[in-house]
Amino acid sequence: MNISKRYYITFLWAKFVHDVLYYRRTYLRMKSPYPKRGTSMVIVSNHQNSLNDAMGIILTMRGQKVWFMARADVFKNKFISKLLTFLGIMPVYRQRDGHANLKNNFDIFGKAEDFILQGIPICLFPEAKHQDRHYLGKFYLSYTRLAFEAAERSNFEKEIFILPSANHYQDYFSIQSDLLISYGNCISLKPYYQLYKENPRKAQEIVNDIVYKEVREMMLDIQEEEHYQEIYDILGNFGVDYAIANKTNPYKLPDKLKIDQTIVATIEAEKEKNFDNFKHICQLSKEYSLLLKQTNLSDICIKNTYSWISFVLNFLLLLLLFPLFVFGLAHHIVQYFLPKRISRKFKDKLLRPSVDLAMAMTITIPITYFIFMILYPSFIHPFWLGILVYLCVPWTGRIAGFWIRKSNLYINMVRAFYIKNTNKNLWNSLTNKRKELINIMFSLMQKS
Repeated sequence: MNISKRYYITFLWAKFVHDVLYYRRTYLRMKSPYPKRGTSMVIVSNHQNSLNDAMGIILTMRGQKVWFMARADVFKNKFISKLLTFLGIMPVYRQRDGHANLKNNFDIFGKAEDFILQGIPICLFPEAKHQDRHYLGKFYLSYTRLAFEAAERSNFEKEIFILPSANHYQDYFSIQSDLLISYGNCISLKPYYQLYKENPRKAQEIVNDIVYKEVREMMLDIQEEEHYQEIYDILGNFGVDYAIANKTNPYKLPDKLKIDQTIVATIEAEKEKNFDNFKHICQLSKEYSLLLKQTNLSDICIKNTYSWISFVLNFLLLLLLFPLFVFGLAHHIVQYFLPKRISRKFKDKLLRPSVDLAMAMTITIPITYFIFMILYPSFIHPFWLGILVYLCVPWTGRIAGFWIRKSNLYINMVRAFYIKNTNKNLWNSLTNKRKELINIMFSLMQKS
């Protein structure tokens, strides 16, 4: 079996784990059709979630292998080094890796330029770091230099493109949450070849400005650092109301992103127009979020009035699905929780989901699923019934995730009902603070 076939089989397996078992939904949004296979291009993306960012791009490129660059220190372990190389990740050395190692970068960048000219995509994260907040950092020009130097090696006869990309996570750390991968318009460097010959830095800066704008338009970018948390909380506590009012599905991640972008832009603009009102909005958000935290409630249980029928129906649904929850949890507890026990030791929080996904994809799920594949047809008769049970295992894992989310909501419903009927003052504080926040936000959005 050649390397391309091995890679494609691995790709299919990784896509199954990623799209079915790890994430609940993976959305793909494109401004224009996929570039033709063999197009000489550099993919440029924001960096939110370490290895998971790369996996999202790999698994939306329809089996076309993409090469990445990562800091060299993650290649120290031989097994990890082989795995990363197989996945298409090349080491890049920094000053801290030793001055003697820096010369290795010439070979690495030379290899990357060869790939580009051969029509093999190279992906870079020009922020050169990842963060656990939704914002876009400064872009370093290394990707523009790489792309232009590849064009220069072809005597500027080859047309090189840059494909902007952006990822957006519903939740960085939770399993069975949603992920959105977006691709912008392919940007040709050909119109800038002459300028690059005359003024390389100027050409790179112009292209970088275009790419940066494209990436920013496709993601949630909260630039307000001091009041980041207050604004982010507004997206959860008010964003759903505003989405529904605008006839948008707040539970579909691409649609919710558009609403959130509008809200963020409006709030940040208000800071420039009316700073006092901006501060008041942030203070309201902070106070309401603090009340939610103190009562251990979610916003949805404050704004919704649940009837006895709703309590009963939700309880019956949880009861009905409980056997499937137990079955699904029993078959996935090792796959999900063993990596988490290991990853929680990492100081960098955004390396944790990467370890969780990598271990589940390469170790825990393959081993346990192989064991199930042997056991069920062997011990359940007739044979076809054992196969059927085995095929149901992944979907019961998803049901287990749904049951956990639904049970948490139900507990919140019960807690809200209890507070409402035993502590009127606290309940009134919650509802009044929410009402004040929602009203002032609707008023602000209508003015914009």
